[in-house]
Amino acid sequence: MFVRRLTLRDIAKSAECHVTTVSRALRDDPSIPEETKRKIKAIAKKLGYAPDPMVAALAVYRSRVRATRYQATIIWATNGFTRNGWNSSKTYDLYYQGALERAAEFGFKLEEFWLREPRLTWSRATRILAARNVAGIIVAPQPKSRLRVRLDWSKFCAVAMGYSTAWPRLHTITNDHYNSMVSTVREVRRHGYRRIGLVIARTDDERVNRGWSAGFLSQQQFWRAADQIPIMDDSGHFKKPFDDWFLRYKPDAIISHPLTFHRLQKSNYRVPDDVGFACYTLQDDPEIPSVKFAGLDENPKLTGATAVDLLIGMFHRSERGMPAVAQRVLIEGTWREGNTLRPCPGSGSNRFLKKVM
Repeated sequence: MFVRRLTLRDIAKSAECHVTTVSRALRDDPSIPEETKRKIKAIAKKLGYAPDPMVAALAVYRSRVRATRYQATIIWATNGFTRNGWNSSKTYDLYYQGALERAAEFGFKLEEFWLREPRLTWSRATRILAARNVAGIIVAPQPKSRLRVRLDWSKFCAVAMGYSTAWPRLHTITNDHYNSMVSTVREVRRHGYRRIGLVIARTDDERVNRGWSAGFLSQQQFWRAADQIPIMDDSGHFKKPFDDWFLRYKPDAIISHPLTFHRLQKSNYRVPDDVGFACYTLQDDPEIPSVKFAGLDENPKLTGATAVDLLIGMFHRSERGMPAVAQRVLIEGTWREGNTLRPCPGSGSNRFLKKVM
């Protein structure tokens, strides 16, 4: 026997209001009075209303194929010590570009909001954002690890980029740093290197929830003891500790950031003849003539776009405040070949960097 599905029009008829009002009330639209929302939700519950997933899917499809019109504003909330301090790396800029493009696809506008504006308190920032009826907030990477962002989060849909926000515990979108490092180590070993060293600042590793060091150590534990080299903590970025570490352990390849490449360059080591080199994130590599770094592309634009996807879904489901169970959405990285590693055995003739950099 066919049973007709309950619709928003049925609820509107019982509530004696327009169907648009019902739709907005069920989405917790701030423009609808609280008393009206409570009344409509009570009627919907009494009638046994449940959203039709096929209709929701159709709405998403239509929003993709038709010309987009303005829907609402998403806030890119920054907390740097200066207005543009959040944009301290190319990776973060690409997060933003990916989010900006994806928001535009769905008719949303992405705007920056600096939380350290002079004389701006947390309570005043909350009032300003609430008054603007923003669709949601993307919390940009913090200038330091374990910082707290003390807005009244019960009023907003929100997600965080990366692990540097200690509070609130929001849904998090970031690169899968652990598996990215595992892939990087395996690729370097595929090129024939065995004594591989990791040079990384402890503070940088903390920002990714120690995913880089954990991925490296998970692979190193299976190597023979003679090939196991302690991780070099490069927090101070000083040349002498690096030189001492390099001379003591004599790695045949290093996974690190571009500053380490420049140290090898200044010490007249030839890459990759004397030592191989790979970057654990290619996004922060400088452009150097004749050098194409081997390393891991974190796909940061996709990461930013995914943050918008998640946030828009939360907005349509009226999911505000801190979630009962925070989710982590991890984006895989992509290995990129370069000329800072010697060719894989039997792979033919890759171009080496024969001269001293």
